[in-house]
Amino acid sequence: MNDAPRTGRSRLRKIGLWCLGLAGTGMVLGAGTVAGVFWYYGRGIEGIDVAAIRDYRPPQVTRIVSRDGVVIGEIFSERRTLVGYEDIPAHVENAFLAAEDADFYNHEGMDYLGMVRAMLSNIEAGEIRQGASTITQQVVKNFLLSPERTFERKIQEILLARRLERALSKREILELYLNEIYFGHGRYGIEEASRFYFGKSVRDINIGQAALLASLPKAPGKSSPLKDPQRSKERQVYVLNQMVRHGWIQPLEADKFIQGPLELSPQTQDAVVVVGAQEFVDAARERLIATYGQERLDRLGATVTTTVDLKLQAEAHKGLMEGLVALDRRQGYGHKIKPTPEKQQAKVLEKGKVPLQVGAVLPGLIQPREASTPADSFVVLVGDNRVLVRVPEGTRYDDPKLSMDEQFPPTGVAMVRIVSLPTADQPAHGEIGSGPQAAVLVAAVDTGEVLAMVGGENYQRGDFNRATAAKRQPGSSFKPFVYGAALATEKYTAATIVNDSPEIYEKWRPTNFEADEYRGDIRLRVALTHSVNTIAIKLLDAIGFEAAHTFARAAGIRGELASNLALALGVSELTPLDVLSGYLTLARGGSQLEPTVIRKIEIPGEPAWTPERAPQQALRDDIVFILTSMMTSVVEEGTAKAARALGRPSAGKTGTSAEHRDAWYAGYTPRHVAVAWVGFDVPKKIGKGETGGKAALPIWIAAMKAAEADKPPLPFVPPASVQVRTIDRRTGLLAPADAKPEDVLEEYFIAGTEPIETAEPAALPTGDVVLDLYGDGDEHADAAPAAEAPAPEEPKNGLPSVHDDPG
Repeated sequence: MNDAPRTGRSRLRKIGLWCLGLAGTGMVLGAGTVAGVFWYYGRGIEGIDVAAIRDYRPPQVTRIVSRDGVVIGEIFSERRTLVGYEDIPAHVENAFLAAEDADFYNHEGMDYLGMVRAMLSNIEAGEIRQGASTITQQVVKNFLLSPERTFERKIQEILLARRLERALSKREILELYLNEIYFGHGRYGIEEASRFYFGKSVRDINIGQAALLASLPKAPGKSSPLKDPQRSKERQVYVLNQMVRHGWIQPLEADKFIQGPLELSPQTQDAVVVVGAQEFVDAARERLIATYGQERLDRLGATVTTTVDLKLQAEAHKGLMEGLVALDRRQGYGHKIKPTPEKQQAKVLEKGKVPLQVGAVLPGLIQPREASTPADSFVVLVGDNRVLVRVPEGTRYDDPKLSMDEQFPPTGVAMVRIVSLPTADQPAHGEIGSGPQAAVLVAAVDTGEVLAMVGGENYQRGDFNRATAAKRQPGSSFKPFVYGAALATEKYTAATIVNDSPEIYEKWRPTNFEADEYRGDIRLRVALTHSVNTIAIKLLDAIGFEAAHTFARAAGIRGELASNLALALGVSELTPLDVLSGYLTLARGGSQLEPTVIRKIEIPGEPAWTPERAPQQALRDDIVFILTSMMTSVVEEGTAKAARALGRPSAGKTGTSAEHRDAWYAGYTPRHVAVAWVGFDVPKKIGKGETGGKAALPIWIAAMKAAEADKPPLPFVPPASVQVRTIDRRTGLLAPADAKPEDVLEEYFIAGTEPIETAEPAALPTGDVVLDLYGDGDEHADAAPAAEAPAPEEPKNGLPSVHDDPG
């Protein structure tokens, strides 16, 4: 019997069994090795809680908007706006799946076939050229691991991807991915990318635009349609074809966008932000920090609605600039520059020998023009530094009637504000910085919302906001609060006779603006109308500091108030916002309501924040109405007659601080209240004759004309407790029946305070003593250049050296 075939088969069987055993052993060893590797490298991620990703709080944009929703500013460290999965259209989702991970809804975090293809491709290329990361893996890389590409990190990525798939739903993972990825040009997340490239929300983009966005994350720099439109188009076409391949769109739909252009926004750029309301942006930032804390600021993703009316803000700024330019030309700031004698030039240069700092205002010696100097500029020497000073056409210090050399002649001295420091190849740059500054505020009487707030000539982010932070003496614009406190005692009325005569208070002898001119017996209304200093001081002396403080505090003034007789002349340092708050209460008939610049703050997932502002009847409406009526006389026949240009009833008060350092006008109509201030940042005399009525009132008028435009005039309506009586102009008593019309007038009284005596006919003059002596509302203080005040007597009681306040 032949056993050879059987023996051969036995040998083959043994070899086969041996090979199978060897293969099995290899598989076991390989599996063990893989398991060991995964165990070894997995130890470093045991403490990672993948479910914590749900509490995703990335940096995102907070937008500051006007009262009608126009973006005026943004706060961000990364430009990102979160969007929920439910707000992402299906075609947008499908575009990203086609570009990044078509099998996303079928795998458990890993695409193993894709990994094999990528591995073979990379082996063939001899380097890592192709990845196979799923969307889940990319979320792991971006949220849970460091960015380096190592074998250890790849193993950890695989492990965490599987864990993430078990912890979160597919929709949650996709939402995280689309909100986190970078799209180039500083844009993070799909919503900000859509706004940037297409000028609209991701909710509103079409299939072609979705495909373009989906093509960007692999190489946002190289594929940007702004940098390489051809490459970007190729990538878009690839994504569209992938969408067709997977059945998400029809070929005809894809062809429409393949053949068409890239549909970018015509304004593809940084978000369009309306400029000119930075004061409100900074105020919103301060409110956000105060409410939510600095550490949350970059992650709020809030929408802050401010109270600004952009049209009114622009008009208020325009009026402020016109007022400053007019003042500059009256006083010669930045204009009437003359050559400096040679012996004084060295002193000018010596003053400038300090380290240059941006924002510093220093004297510069103007240098002869060189051929390389731009036409709208000139060069100065500040110490040893050359500074190029630009004067753009149409700006504050550009005089169209003069050439640059005529306006800024060589060897002249110009005060220059340093804008930038010198570099290796550039001189320092500066701007003219010699003239006064200004601020203006406008608020709605009914709501207390600040509609316009201009903090200076050229307010930039983080600048000193003079409207809210400049503490300056309000001068006679504070007098209404002293008069109001006197009226509140019911010992005084608008018709009370007071004596305008000099008094000495512990070595302090205050005078009127007209120095030694005094009016004798006059009514209280006339005293306020013509801003008589001696009467304001006598009233304060009679009623006491506490009464005046109480009235001012009830009106809403929060600043520190002086406790001496000079309080009556406005020596307390108050901000324009402080003064606005006080006048707002007067405009509201004594109902105190804090001014606000914020309407609401909305943060996704949180209750909206609104300012807590409950109005309180802090002052009696009848007292405030009579005070308002007295202040209308300031406009009709007193120091603010120019305000009649408003063409409607208004009440207000001029103010000029000691030595003409500050000029004010505060006033209101039944609809709007506004305050204007003019002065130097470092207090000094604005200029001879520059009073509240001359320097500040024109700015107020411009702002209020814009606020009241296209609105019918409204009267100030007296409350029921106010009565009208016909009185004798000279005595303030009831007028006799046979009085001449020119000798009487109608006056308002709180019921119970009206006069009961009738003037004797023999006491009647031919006219008002004030009108006889000074004319019909002669605007002594604010209409013409003022005479220099006499040198003050040295005060010996701690009182400020205030001698005159023209109002």
